[in-house]
Amino acid sequence: MIKTMEMEMIELIDEQYLVPEDRDTRYDISPFKHIKAMGAKQKGKYYELISKDVLEKLGFSIKKPENTDHDSIVNGVKTEIKGSTLNKNKDVFSFMQIRPNQDYDQMLFSMFYPDDFVMMVMPKRKVVENIKNGTFKPQHGGKKGDGLTFIYYGNVETLSKIGAVVV
Repeated sequence: MIKTMEMEMIELIDEQYLVPEDRDTRYDISPFKHIKAMGAKQKGKYYELISKDVLEKLGFSIKKPENTDHDSIVNGVKTEIKGSTLNKNKDVFSFMQIRPNQDYDQMLFSMFYPDDFVMMVMPKRKVVENIKNGTFKPQHGGKKGDGLTFIYYGNVETLSKIGAVVV
C-alpha cells in the first residue's frame, strides 16, 4: 500500500483535470441542451425517438424495422435515421456510422440546431453515390472493423447540394 504522509489523495489531483470541458454555449437555452450533454449512444436513441415522433405527428406511417439494419419503416420505406447536434465551434453536423451495405432504402438526416429541428431524406442510391465520389468520408470500421463505415460533415445547405430533400 502507498502512504501519503498526512495528505489526502484527492489533494494530489491537478485542478486542470477537474474542470469540465468547454460546452457549446449555443445550446445553453436550447430545448436540446440535455441531448447535447449526453453520451453518443444516448444521443442516438433520442435522435431516433424524436425523429419518429415528429414524423408521426406530421402524418407519416411509422412501423417497426424488419431487422437491425434500419431504424424504422416510414410510409413503407426502410429508413435509417442519423441525427446530430452542431459540432462545437462549427456550423456543421457529424453524421456517423453510415453503412452502405445495410438494408435500408433511404437515410433520414435529423439536425438539431440550437433553435430549430430539420429533417432531410436521401435515397440510398444517393448515399452510395456520395460514398463513391468521396463526399462521405471513410470512418473507422467500428466494432466489426469492416472498413465500410463512412462519415459526413454537413448541414441543410450542403445536404441539399448532394441530393437530400427536406421532409
